[in-house]
Amino acid sequence: MGSNKGLDSNISIAEEGGLRFYSYSSDEYSNGGKALLKSMPVFYNPVQEINRSITLIAYRAFQTLWKLVNEEKTLKILDTMAASGIRSLRLANYLEKPLSITANDINPLAIGLIKKNIELNNLPIKIQIENQDCIPLMAHYTAKRDLFSIIDIDPFGTPNIFIQSAIRAVEKKGLLGVTATDTPVLFGVRPDACLRKYNVSSLRSTFSKEVGLRILLYYIAKSTHPWMKAIKPLLSLSFDHYIRVFVQIEKGKEAVQLNLKNIGYIVWCSNCDWREKFSLNILEIPKKCPNCGCSLKFGGPLWIGDLHDESFVLNCINQAEANSKDIIPSKSRIERTLKIVREENQLPLGYYDIHKICDILQVSVPSMKTIEEKIISKGFQFSRTHIEPHAIKSDISIHGLKAILKEISLVNNSST
Repeated sequence: MGSNKGLDSNISIAEEGGLRFYSYSSDEYSNGGKALLKSMPVFYNPVQEINRSITLIAYRAFQTLWKLVNEEKTLKILDTMAASGIRSLRLANYLEKPLSITANDINPLAIGLIKKNIELNNLPIKIQIENQDCIPLMAHYTAKRDLFSIIDIDPFGTPNIFIQSAIRAVEKKGLLGVTATDTPVLFGVRPDACLRKYNVSSLRSTFSKEVGLRILLYYIAKSTHPWMKAIKPLLSLSFDHYIRVFVQIEKGKEAVQLNLKNIGYIVWCSNCDWREKFSLNILEIPKKCPNCGCSLKFGGPLWIGDLHDESFVLNCINQAEANSKDIIPSKSRIERTLKIVREENQLPLGYYDIHKICDILQVSVPSMKTIEEKIISKGFQFSRTHIEPHAIKSDISIHGLKAILKEISLVNNSST
């Protein structure tokens, strides 16, 4: 067991996923909001436990697929911004061997904590430690052709400046796990910043959080293409105040061409909530809404293909179910989320926010079960979405959905 002798008095021992580790007291910093939380000498946010737990599950699911092709080859992971090291520790404790984990952080204080946290836990493998800016570090490994199977990018803010380096440092069929916390930019609140950071015209709409996911996927995809590489989204999540995507890196002209077919524009009518996707051919994009005739808004270019891979999501569900809350503290929420993800992946782009639509129609909000039964009875598909608790996905038109909500309202009013 390690000792806290010589450590800062603000450091205490925390627990997560069956491991104990030193961290700066989150209570002292989180009371001041995000700005003060960011000022922690070594960043640790306990709310992000679900991010780290989902990462654990996704990397284990990827490892099962990876081992089918690579047999006994060592799975190599680079944690580019390890901070306290808790993500690396949990991966080392959970993933199967042969396994190699490199925990990097540019902050010397973080390196001191990581070393102490390794001492504090009896890990099955030795974690390698680097104390560098992760961009030249990835360039160094790329130059040596010593590539990683998985690269994890989890910055405070935009991940855009790290993507190119990670793409070159990850091996063919490898995985990138990318977090973005600059959600006002991705969700259309700051359109100028989105254009500057992601080269995308954002779209502030009733389904902005999904648009944000698609912007990030597009940015990663287009960054791979100059290297004759492409992406395959395996799992794309919008949680709380951040986005987390897991994409496999493909290689070759066919993969790039397939990516280009999955990149285009989204058009949306702010008057009636109609939406549709279009290819990169801007001449196809209509200017007027076919539903109500009003002018349309558009966002893009962005990813218009699937957000998830069906078999990978099922693999993640199996991994989540196979573990206890001791290993996956947010197990229940993650299982619910993954099951919804599997259902929503079958349905068209965009979601419908039921509360917002009912507010516009000036009708009371019915139960989701009633809406589901009505939609299915009319021959359409229905799913909740993991992105918004009061939203649904369906292949029904916005006109048809509004008709159903009015019909339910009339029935409820007549029965009271």
